[in-house]
Amino acid sequence: MRRKLNEFILVLICLLLPACGKVEPVTDSGFYFDTYVKFVLYGDDRKYLKDCLDICAEAELIYSAHDEGSLLYGLNHGEIHDYAPLLPALDSALEYEKLTDGAVDPAIGSLTGLWDFSSPDDKKEPPADSDINEALKHIDSSKIIIEDNTVRLAAPGTQIDLGFIAKGCISKEIRDHLIECGVKSGIINLGGNIVVIGSRPDGRAYNVGILKPFYNETMVTFDICDAAIVTSGVYERYFGYDDKLYHHILDPRTGYPADNELLSVTIVCYDPVKADALSTACLVMGLDKGLDLIENTPDTEALFIDNEMNIHTTSGFPEYR
Repeated sequence: MRRKLNEFILVLICLLLPACGKVEPVTDSGFYFDTYVKFVLYGDDRKYLKDCLDICAEAELIYSAHDEGSLLYGLNHGEIHDYAPLLPALDSALEYEKLTDGAVDPAIGSLTGLWDFSSPDDKKEPPADSDINEALKHIDSSKIIIEDNTVRLAAPGTQIDLGFIAKGCISKEIRDHLIECGVKSGIINLGGNIVVIGSRPDGRAYNVGILKPFYNETMVTFDICDAAIVTSGVYERYFGYDDKLYHHILDPRTGYPADNELLSVTIVCYDPVKADALSTACLVMGLDKGLDLIENTPDTEALFIDNEMNIHTTSGFPEYR
């Protein structure tokens, strides 16, 4: 079974369907971005479920760093295309690279290409130190040149990977489209990247749960309306080697998985792009720096779980149980 299945249930919508009055939910799901996605809408909004899946299919042709038919793959391999669809995500990625002092970096592609987190195989080995050191030489966002709605890579070996922000951009696009279509209540789940639109049809908040790291059980629940909830965790994709766990959240400054005694970070805010980028960045930055960053980021809250299963939250995080 793919580790991405665990990511699909990383953030759960708890007690979602019962007691929603006479308005029945309509749902659809699919497999995109190497993970399961699911959409829940209410009332007569079924016709918009296909739009959600269509946006996901189109997004794979834009953001995938590994699909030879995608725009990003073409950019990384010197092909000539109209790269305008990539620019909003790339602009945002560069902003968060500056905001977090490089804790996330869109020029990390040369490094992510070395690591294989497709299965928790204990026989798998991490990349050689020499290969990681070579990849680090190419992580330089200044080599990503954006001019007049065009983008190019100014140095051989520079590769872009938007994995830390792409699903946030996609869920934002889906949410904005649904709201334009008049949808008042629903859930977008892109494998751990959750967006809830409005409240339940009966006016109550959605009850959201965060899983206990490495366990298929809910650790924390809280109520929320009209928000993005994104969790990054070291237990989503990983493998073990020589009694050490190697997870997929890489620090672009060291070349290795972030190692700072954190197991997961959940960000809650309205903007799915911000939530996606900051959940990864805070896990790389560590508890103290991450808390400080979010406390100074308007309209944004965070919940951290450390390796002792202790919970730490920002001052305005929703009341939880």
